[in-house]
Amino acid sequence: MTAKVPKVEIIKKKTAKAIGTGEAGKIAVIGAFKTTETNPKLFTSLTDAQDSFGDDTTFDGCAALPYLFMNGATSLLCVNVSTESSGTWTKTIDATNLAASLAKIKGEDWDILFVCAALTDTFLPIIDQYLEDCFEMKYPAGFIGALTGVSDAANVTSAGLAGDQCYGLITQQLTVNGTQLSVLNSAAYYCGLIAGLNVGSSMTMKTVRGVTAISPELSFETGGSGKTLLEAGITTFKCANRNDGRYVVVNSEQPNGLDLYINRVRDYVIKQLSLHQFLGDRNRQATLDEIKHEIMRVKDVCVKGLDLLRDIEFDVVKKETDKVDIHITKLLFDGIITEIDVYVTVEVE
Repeated sequence: MTAKVPKVEIIKKKTAKAIGTGEAGKIAVIGAFKTTETNPKLFTSLTDAQDSFGDDTTFDGCAALPYLFMNGATSLLCVNVSTESSGTWTKTIDATNLAASLAKIKGEDWDILFVCAALTDTFLPIIDQYLEDCFEMKYPAGFIGALTGVSDAANVTSAGLAGDQCYGLITQQLTVNGTQLSVLNSAAYYCGLIAGLNVGSSMTMKTVRGVTAISPELSFETGGSGKTLLEAGITTFKCANRNDGRYVVVNSEQPNGLDLYINRVRDYVIKQLSLHQFLGDRNRQATLDEIKHEIMRVKDVCVKGLDLLRDIEFDVVKKETDKVDIHITKLLFDGIITEIDVYVTVEVE
């Protein structure tokens, strides 16, 4: 599936006939903070985070904190990578400390990963494999990050490494409250916005709250940078109405060909399955029936209660004496409208 620019097309013809929602707002943050703390720390307010990890914006983690909290994130689980020796700070994220930092929060309950550094072709496979491992552990999460490649082609190549757990890749600078943000802090702002968004909501052609300008402004015509990036699943922004200063996400389809809301709801549904409670139970039909009831409970909540998707189809079987297999054979989603054709008939009497 190739992402396309949403449009309303007016076509002349000669003759014609007349979300209930859920939230997943916990962000895990890997970054350089002005602290020598090496253990992960959980914060539920910007004040607490800055009191503990600093507000020196020469540290990328500190600089990102206000934007991550600005739009409704419920908590930040922060892991510091900076070190200090004789008054000299080392603030760089590399493959080694990224992997080590991720390992510290593996198996914990959070929803979106944000790395306070541009996502390179070295970092993306590490993040992708890590999140795949988390998914297999029944702790699925996505990531949002900044791409700062030297060209559109470089960013498209990077997007191809993003995998299935991507919630957003940002290449443009956003102006928020009169301040033009770096690409990295623009990604942090968008990450905070998504964390505060109901999981069943797409961002396709939706207003990006608080944004009053973008740079660069892209062309979405054939051969334009916007079209190139959009077709690679990179989140792109454009002005929808310059009179009222409204800016939108053109299409929130991700590099895996699925909309942001589908990736988030998929992960939300998996998290809702409380299956660990059945470990240690006897492997018999009564237990299998209890597991089926648990999945039906989640189905009722997500399909009927929250209206996140249309259906969940599944099967539960005793695979071995000590193993039960659960096959979620289908998560059925609604598509996202990206094209509306309006047929106009003009009559002259």
